[in-house]
Amino acid sequence: MSLFLADTISSTTSTVLSNLARVCLVLIALLCLVLVVLVFMQITGESEANNVITGNQDSYYAHNKSGSRQGRITRLIYICLGIVAVLAIAYFILIKVVY
Repeated sequence: MSLFLADTISSTTSTVLSNLARVCLVLIALLCLVLVVLVFMQITGESEANNVITGNQDSYYAHNKSGSRQGRITRLIYICLGIVAVLAIAYFILIKVVY
């Protein structure tokens, strides 16, 4: 009985899994570039320290910010981060199986 899973799979399966790991790595790299662009596209607004001084509460805009351009960019950032996390986990599992 083999101690390593890579010894028990066929060479064709090993090749397919190796290629799938490479695809995951390329997708992670592309999504990271997209994340950099999205973060730079975010609008830097006023700091919330101003609200501490003035005593302002949340405005109508703050409650409905998710429908704006800024909200859509933030949502895209969270989606890309989730996909990168899933692909990273899949990549390391594939690497563990292949090698």
